[in-house]
Amino acid sequence: MAQANLFNPFGSTPHHENRLTWALLVAINYDPLLQNFLRELVESKLPPDACERGNSWETAHVSTQTKWIDSSTNPNRIVSLLLTDEAVRDVRVGWSDRDAVYDGVIEYPNGLTLIVENKLDHGNVWDKQLSPSTNSFSGNTDDVVLHDSAICLEWSEILEGVLKYVDSGVAPFGSRKIARDLLSFVEEIHPELTPYRTFQLCGDRRQALDRRTIRLLDTLASKLDLESRGDRYLFRPGKIAERVDVRTTDSKPSKIRVHLWPASTARQALRFFDSVIREDFLSLSQNGWDVAPNLNFSYNGTKLIWVSTTTWESSRYLDYFSSDERPYGRKHWDELSPLIEEWENEGLICPEDRQQIENEHDETKRDYLDVNPEFSVSREWDLDTVIELEKRGELEAAVIDALTIPLGSWGETLVPSH
Repeated sequence: MAQANLFNPFGSTPHHENRLTWALLVAINYDPLLQNFLRELVESKLPPDACERGNSWETAHVSTQTKWIDSSTNPNRIVSLLLTDEAVRDVRVGWSDRDAVYDGVIEYPNGLTLIVENKLDHGNVWDKQLSPSTNSFSGNTDDVVLHDSAICLEWSEILEGVLKYVDSGVAPFGSRKIARDLLSFVEEIHPELTPYRTFQLCGDRRQALDRRTIRLLDTLASKLDLESRGDRYLFRPGKIAERVDVRTTDSKPSKIRVHLWPASTARQALRFFDSVIREDFLSLSQNGWDVAPNLNFSYNGTKLIWVSTTTWESSRYLDYFSSDERPYGRKHWDELSPLIEEWENEGLICPEDRQQIENEHDETKRDYLDVNPEFSVSREWDLDTVIELEKRGELEAAVIDALTIPLGSWGETLVPSH
């Protein structure tokens, strides 16, 4: 089922630039903070003496596909605003008597009025379209100052500001939802305009990197006929490692990490230990993968406790849990209590881990916990490598090829659909 989007109703695909202008102006119309953001962005490109001061919290009047500029708002400065894919410099404007229809008009209470022209292709800009018409005013224009050149804003510049706004925590829920719909609309219909369409364009901006990584995840899902969930992982139902997590790391500089967790449940563990090729799995580090024990405890499918420290190497951990004794799965307390004591003595868990498990039992009175002999299997790519792979059109294929190595060590495959 398609997710509802304010700017793309009924599953339509409105590629015309007018729909994009309308989407932006609707978002701005209903959010004073976005109005203020756009005004400040424009004023940052004007000479200081051209910026009128006033109450920035009063709402602006926004209209689209109109031929009129409302004289009742007492406009004292008109600025022609060009929105496009790449900046255009030194476009001179002047009063005209043409029969103008503006893509948008934004009239601020401080007297600043923006006439908006949207061109998706900077090479298709017609200078005269950026000049306001005296016929658009019901009164005269004697007291109105027209800035003599157009202010050009790249769509990526605007959308980056919207993205920061969405992630800032300042926006109320309704405004955040409208802004997210705007971003999703542009991603779907005009992805070439986003500030995160490539990893290189993202730079070191965390929000942009996160959005680009989500797009990478969605592309992988499409190529592998898998479902992407929670904007963070591919879902492989019924597999030994059901989740393939793809995300941007918190490190400086950021990296792209792919993460799997085989044997995350008792059922997965049973299949994993039956099929794993020991030598191949333990040699994954030679192919760039990091493998580590990730023992955890759950109750009725809910993960509760992860072991914080273990002295065991992956080889010992693998051999222990793949033994015939099967020391994992559902363990009632009379069986689990001596096990965790033994595990602490052997260094599989630390005293703090044992205490946490005992507290869980004492506080909840649960008579059992599920022991999950999970592994953490991950690989990272630095951004320089990611950017180079992306430039060559090989990024998704590189990730898929890399994933075949750990999956193959326990007998699973990935089959790209195309």
